[in-house]
Amino acid sequence: MTRAARFALCWTPPAALPIALAAALACPVLGMAQTPAAPEPTSAPVTTTATSAGAPTGASPEAATPAATQPGDVPAAPAPTPWKFLGPVKFTTTLDTYYAYNGNQPASGKNVLRNFDENDNEFSFSYFETTFELLPTEKRWVGFRADIGFGPTATWVNSFDPNDGALEYVQQAYASVLAPVGRGMQIDVGKFNTPIGAEPTETAYNWNYSRSLLFAWAAPYYHMGVRAALPVSDTVTATAFLVNGWNNAKDNNDAKTGAAQVAWKVTPSLTLTQAWMGGPEGPDGAVGWRNLYDTIATWTISPRVSLMGNVDIGRDTYEGQTAAWHGVAAYARFGVLDSWWITPRYEIFEDRDGFATGTAQTIRELTLTSEHTLLKGLSLRVEYRRDWSTEDFFEYKTDEFRSNQNTILFGFVYALASP
Repeated sequence: MTRAARFALCWTPPAALPIALAAALACPVLGMAQTPAAPEPTSAPVTTTATSAGAPTGASPEAATPAATQPGDVPAAPAPTPWKFLGPVKFTTTLDTYYAYNGNQPASGKNVLRNFDENDNEFSFSYFETTFELLPTEKRWVGFRADIGFGPTATWVNSFDPNDGALEYVQQAYASVLAPVGRGMQIDVGKFNTPIGAEPTETAYNWNYSRSLLFAWAAPYYHMGVRAALPVSDTVTATAFLVNGWNNAKDNNDAKTGAAQVAWKVTPSLTLTQAWMGGPEGPDGAVGWRNLYDTIATWTISPRVSLMGNVDIGRDTYEGQTAAWHGVAAYARFGVLDSWWITPRYEIFEDRDGFATGTAQTIRELTLTSEHTLLKGLSLRVEYRRDWSTEDFFEYKTDEFRSNQNTILFGFVYALASP
C-alpha cells in the first residue's frame, strides 16, 4: 500500500543553539565507562534491515551480516544464571525515549517527514520491544521468533495496514524450519520486517537516532508471507520472498508480491546487498505494478571507522499513471573513544511525482549524531538534523511554510540481551 503522506511540517535555529550543540558534540559525557561495548548477539538485529529482517538470522550470518561496528551494541548479561529458564531461547529487549526541539516551532507540534521522532518540544516515549527467538539447527530443525513492541512507533509502523491495527503490537512473529537443502535452507512463515533498506526499526541497532528519508518514505516496513534463505557459499546468501504486499498483514487484493535478495560478503570488511521487490499493490481490479530496487554497501575500515551507503529506486504504475521516486543515503561512523561515537548521515530523496510525501519535490537532509555510552546497555544520543526541500514544505509557526527545518534531539536508548 502507498504510504499516506503525513502533513508536511524546518527553521533558523536560535542564536544559542549552535553553541549548545557544539558543546554537546565536542566532548563525551563525563565519567562514562571506557570499556568497549560487547558484541551484538546473533539473535539481535544486525546492521541493516536488509540482513536483520530480510535474511533469517539462522541462515549464514557470515554472508548476510555487514561487518560494521554497531551503535548501541546489545550487551550480554554478565551472568547466565538468570536466563537458564529460557533454555536455548534467546531474549533481547530495547527501549528508547527522546526530547526534540524544532526551530520552526510548528503549531501542530509535529516534525515533518519524521516517523519515530515526530513530536516537537515535548518529552516523548518512542518504543519498547521484547524479542524471543529459537533458531532452528540441524538437531532441532524447527524454531520461531516473536518481537512484541509497544508505543507510538508500533502504531506508526502498522497505521497503513488494511487489518486496522490487529497486529499493531506484533512487529514480527514467524515459525522457522531448517530444510535439508544445500547448506541448509531456512524457511520462515509469518510476519517479518522488510528486506529493503539499511536501517532496522529499533533505534538501538541504528547508527543515528532519527530514521533516514529512505527508511521513512521510500520503502515498506514489514510483510506477511513466506521467505526462504539459502547460503550459496561461505560468503553469499540468497533469499526469496512471497508476501501479501507492502505493509499488509491483511492483503488489499488477490495478487501477491515477490522479492529476492542477495547478500555478498566480498571481504571480511565489505558487504554488498542487492534486493528487488515487485508486484501489483493497487486494490482488486486495478491494473498496475510496483517495483523497488535496493542496494546497500557496508565497509568496516577499522574497528573505529565504518562507512555505509544505501540506494533506493522505485516505480509504481496504477491505472496507466506512473510515479517514480529514488534516493541515496551515505553514512559514516567514527569511534572517538570506546564510549563516544560520531555518526554523520547525508541523503537526497527525489519524490518526483509526490508518491511518498504527497508533494512533487526533492528533499535533502543532513544529520549529525553524537552517541555517549553512560552505562553498559544505556546510551545518550545528541542529534542535530537539517531537512530542506525544493518546495515550501515545512510548517513554520502558524499558517506559514518554509523550505527547511532544523531540529535538535536528545534520546536515551537502552538494550539488553541474554547470552
